[in-house]
Amino acid sequence: MGFYREREIAESLAQACRVLAGFNMTDGAHGHVSYRMEDDTMLIKGKGPGQVGLRHTAARDIVKVNWDADMVDGPDDLQPPSESFLHIWIYKARPDVMSVVHVHPKHAVLLTITGKPIVSAYGPYRPGADLARDGVPIYPDARTIGTPEQGEAFAETMGNHNVALMTGHGIASAGDCIERSTMNALALEILCETMVDAYRIGTPQPLPASTWGNRTEQPTETGRRRRGSAGGTEGMLASWRDYVAEAEDRLGSRI
Repeated sequence: MGFYREREIAESLAQACRVLAGFNMTDGAHGHVSYRMEDDTMLIKGKGPGQVGLRHTAARDIVKVNWDADMVDGPDDLQPPSESFLHIWIYKARPDVMSVVHVHPKHAVLLTITGKPIVSAYGPYRPGADLARDGVPIYPDARTIGTPEQGEAFAETMGNHNVALMTGHGIASAGDCIERSTMNALALEILCETMVDAYRIGTPQPLPASTWGNRTEQPTETGRRRRGSAGGTEGMLASWRDYVAEAEDRLGSRI
């Protein structure tokens, strides 16, 4: 993979970090987004003496890390995150995953520290509905995932799901591209926020499976649905542009 392609990926990772900051998905410099490269390495937001918060992330803040969690390339004032093994082991376990997010969103943490379950309580009009239907795994350890053994255990808990909660800690999400892994993280937090609000009112009631219906109309051969959202990659990127615009409004700057 050439220099310019790596630079393009670094720009996309930095944008994803800024979007997550715009939606208050973590505090300060905590959290990171990564992308799987072709040679058993990944690009990921760096930590160290020169680190910045997610809202200030630029392409220069992205470092290249191998699957032993060692630095391959990047500025001298940055180094691999301590939780690089979380990303590495998801990639090892899931060949379909190209990008991983780890952040500490408030409502996801609230649910895990109170032991309140996520239930499938609303329809597909609201983000996170499919995540609730599929079930959200919960990793039972709040410690930083700083060893290969911890990373492997987390990946086993996550399994084939694209999101997982980490008790008293945060979440991880995965996707086939940077945009999708980031939107999965955002959708999970919207789901968790809805659950927290519902528990404040009463006890969320799961929808009967018979009322779920089809999740979405399947795209046509051209990749676009006949009605409603485009679906497929086109629909995903349309949603992503909306998230970017909203994050720009919240941060007060172009991202």
